Amino acid sequence: MRRHPSHSPYRGGCEVRPKRRGLMLAHSSSESPPESLPDAWTVLKTRTAVRNYAKEPVDDALIEQLLEAMLAAPTASNRQAWSFMVVRRPAAVRRLRAFSPGVLGTPAFFVVACVDRSLTDNLSPKLSQKIYDTSKLCVAMAVENLLLAAHAAGLGGCPVGSFRSDIVTSMLGIPEHIEPMLVVPIGRPATALVPSQRRAKNEVVNYESWGNRAAAPTA
Repeated sequence: MRRHPSHSPYRGGCEVRPKRRGLMLAHSSSESPPESLPDAWTVLKTRTAVRNYAKEPVDDALIEQLLEAMLAAPTASNRQAWSFMVVRRPAAVRRLRAFSPGVLGTPAFFVVACVDRSLTDNLSPKLSQKIYDTSKLCVAMAVENLLLAAHAAGLGGCPVGSFRSDIVTSMLGIPEHIEPMLVVPIGRPATALVPSQRRAKNEVVNYESWGNRAAAPTA
């Protein structure tokens, strides 16, 4: 059985691990990001789901840098109870798409995001369930990191939960203790990005007490 990557007890919540390298798209880790990259605020505000992809490959070095950004996501007690599979061979990409009805176009590559149950199921049943539930959230945050990094690099993707988990598990040789949660297609958008409609902030944000939708001065 693999050792827990952190010896600290489980404390709940998802904590950011220190000393993580920043995203160095198309550069080595010793260099600064190119100035042409959009700022973080722009990336956060303009990212949208991309479901149709141009028939263009993505450089292997860029894929590796996207994965580094993905793995910098918060994780509960630094447990890192996750595992990921990259699928980029064209034939395998087509097969995976065939068993993922939620994927509309053919991407340059897939990332299959999974929970590693060998790191969640080795404690008491109640605590193991709590760690498992939290680890699913951490996998989702890692996927969001991946999507934001892809958007910053001029790519796009979409988290997809509609896939044949049993077939995908068998097709990719995924072991029993690894549980696929999301299939994430990534590629260069085939069309211009169209922002999705969002509910107004005053519909979903409350300040200090439930139902108070007006932001009051803090001073």
